[in-house]
Amino acid sequence: MEQSRKNWFIGLFMILIVILSWVSSSFILNQVFEVNSYKKPFLITYLNVSSFILYLIPSWKQLLGYTGKNTQFEEDEKFETINNAPFDCDSEVESDITPLLSTKDNSDSPIAMSIKQTIKLSGIFCILWFIANFSSNASLSYTSVASQTILSSTSSFFTLFIGAILQVESINSKKLLGLLISFIGIIVVTESDSIMPEVSFTKIQVVISNSLALIGALVYGLYSTLLKRSIKDESKFNIKLFFGFVGLFTMITMWPIILFLHYSGIETIELPQSSTVLYLLLINGTITFISDYCWAKAILLTSPLTVTVGLSLTIPFAMIGDVIFKNRYITISYVIGASLVLISFALINSEENESEPIKQFSPITDIENDFQPIYHSL
Repeated sequence: MEQSRKNWFIGLFMILIVILSWVSSSFILNQVFEVNSYKKPFLITYLNVSSFILYLIPSWKQLLGYTGKNTQFEEDEKFETINNAPFDCDSEVESDITPLLSTKDNSDSPIAMSIKQTIKLSGIFCILWFIANFSSNASLSYTSVASQTILSSTSSFFTLFIGAILQVESINSKKLLGLLISFIGIIVVTESDSIMPEVSFTKIQVVISNSLALIGALVYGLYSTLLKRSIKDESKFNIKLFFGFVGLFTMITMWPIILFLHYSGIETIELPQSSTVLYLLLINGTITFISDYCWAKAILLTSPLTVTVGLSLTIPFAMIGDVIFKNRYITISYVIGASLVLISFALINSEENESEPIKQFSPITDIENDFQPIYHSL
């Protein structure tokens, strides 16, 4: 219990790092897009996510020796499994695909993931990861950081909805009250956003940007919930290996789209004309590299809903950034809205910290089946 509480507070610290990092990254991209110096959201997202391949460096020895059979790395994991999970005479030991978690109902001991399982999980998640990041980055082309942050915060509703369907989140009156307070706070802050300095965006551009932000919020709620459902114990999961293969799969699968966008003239491949823009993009890439890792750790140490609602705290930080960098005035509605968001986070976090975790039994090969309840509910 003490270790669980310690992990929870570490997760909250990770959330704080992510909040500050994502707000900083949003301002950097918004600045680059606003002056139209390098408006290439797809290419920027491709380079940022592909950089995750650097996470494979610490595991290069195991990967060089990996042939699809049992390596020493996997032998160690099997040893952990034998010591932490009950022996099942009916289990298919030689199967290429084994459950992430023990399917024994009387055991809470998770099975460590093998290299092959981690690769499969990365392959499943890389598309969702890219769509969410691209949608968020592209939405900054024709909207303010505050507006994009507010719309992205609606992911808390998607997270609770999807989490309830996949039995990762439990719904109770306290959580619903927290979400209602958060929703009201978001609406109030949206009203204060109407006094932003006038920018030359057309109505169509604003609609497209807002739609992209909402799509990013939906996909974020989906993959954050599936990630938590797939991994019960973060200590049994090599998160660096996971991110490394997400970067590798992104690099391999997305380059044809890069070429299509280039030759169609939609988004040409070229270096930034200014060294300042290049430095800003490098800083943004570094922030993404670190913050996404912290985000995933926070998900595994706490819960998808806690992290998602916690990220609503980006709203007051984004508004403060607008005051500092864009000379925007703080209004009474902003103070009220930001306070409501803070209250909702505290309410949901206290409930999540006290509640018992929901049992999760999700093999990698069954993740596709996790989408079925969502389809049937729509």
